[in-house]
Amino acid sequence: MARNRIMPKNSAGASTVVTVFVVALLGSAAWWGGNQYWTANSSDQEKTDAILHEVVRDDFVLQVTERGEIISAGMTEIRSEVKTKSTPGVAILRIIPEGSTVKAGDFVAELDSSALDSERTSQQISCNTVEALVIEARNIYQTAVIAQREYIEGTFVESRQTIESEVFVAEENLNRAIEYHEYSKKLAIKGYVNALQLEADKFAVEKSRKELEAAKTKLKVLDEFTKAKTVKQLESDILIAKAKWKANQSSYQLELDKLKEIEDQIAKCTLTAPRDGTVMYAHEHDRHGNNSFIVEEGAVVRERQAILQIPDSSSMQVEISINESLIQFVKPGLPVNISPVGMGDLVLQGTVEKVNRYPEPSGWRKANVKEYKAFVDVIDAPLTLRSGLTASVTIECAFVRDAIKVPVQAVYAHGEKFFCLIHNGKQWTAQEVTCGPTNDKFFVVENGLKEHDRVALNPRRFLSKVELPELPPEQQQRVVPQAKGAQKEIAKSTAAKKDST
Repeated sequence: MARNRIMPKNSAGASTVVTVFVVALLGSAAWWGGNQYWTANSSDQEKTDAILHEVVRDDFVLQVTERGEIISAGMTEIRSEVKTKSTPGVAILRIIPEGSTVKAGDFVAELDSSALDSERTSQQISCNTVEALVIEARNIYQTAVIAQREYIEGTFVESRQTIESEVFVAEENLNRAIEYHEYSKKLAIKGYVNALQLEADKFAVEKSRKELEAAKTKLKVLDEFTKAKTVKQLESDILIAKAKWKANQSSYQLELDKLKEIEDQIAKCTLTAPRDGTVMYAHEHDRHGNNSFIVEEGAVVRERQAILQIPDSSSMQVEISINESLIQFVKPGLPVNISPVGMGDLVLQGTVEKVNRYPEPSGWRKANVKEYKAFVDVIDAPLTLRSGLTASVTIECAFVRDAIKVPVQAVYAHGEKFFCLIHNGKQWTAQEVTCGPTNDKFFVVENGLKEHDRVALNPRRFLSKVELPELPPEQQQRVVPQAKGAQKEIAKSTAAKKDST
């Protein structure tokens, strides 16, 4: 009975030993098989030291993503229209808070007009002085006109009548002298008048004749010379007086215009809203992004400088800067996804409206970096979208469905052609490929590769194992040898991508 109880115990121990042996045998077999499998599968990499990529079909997307600022395409600017002349500008005395809602005609800001008020007082004095000169010149002109009429209708007629009277008297005296001389001659014949008396009477005749001739000459001088000279002088006085009057009138008008302009400038010191909307301050930034002008009370603004802005919320845009390496892919009309910062998961649709032809000015810190401004129209912008918000903009530049694509490091440029190095497990083959669009990660291969081809991600490492066409001397310089350590960098980046996947 005791033996029977012991026998099952010995049988169980033998079974346990057998089980352990079988498990160990199976484990050894599994280890050997796995080792053989991994050795077989990794033999190519161990022999070639290649980093291989299996070609697959997948959708290719070329996107350009930039951050920009939301602006209003219909922005209305309120600028200072006060002329600064020799001063740097005028100060802001009062301004409404940013974000205030206004209606057309509402007060928004007031500029300092104290200097203009003093100038207006001085200009008013100048206007009064010139106005007095205008009145004086007008009176002188009117006096000159009256003087001309006075001479022609009065003084000249009076002088002529006086001279005519002198002629008439001279003629009468001459006739009497002649008669008296004739009578004296008769008396002299009879002996009543001596020769001396007769000679005196003859002299009286000659004197009367000379007086008559002098009176006639005086009348002729008055008619032909004195009148013409005096009339000409009076006409000249009239013209001079009239010219001075007009000159003073012009000067007075200029002074009035200056006064009106000063009053207009004073009126422009009070700024009002041109339309309804929400007010934004027009701060200015330099090329480094620093604030070069901040709108606040006391700030000095120059002529034509923007102080406030009223955006049109119905027409919004995003202003972005695109690096010169990507500008070739961005064209007007491309679709855009817009993600405003601070508005949750909101994604808006848009299109590229404009791409500037020339790059923006850059400072010394970015002397070799060129950026181009581009503007994206927002489609159906919500009312909550405000100017000044930052937005992430993704431009869909190209899309190829179900494309054969390979990493960019797998494509080797040889002259004007492109090649991929294919490994079939035993040998290398240089396959010429036709490349389509590319982004910073993949090339679209239009011809030359098929699915499941295994291409090298470090093709320069194995150029000695393939045959490539001979290049002419002028094209050999285009084949740039790979720098030392590049293979390790590619391996690291590939490993990182696999880990992230």
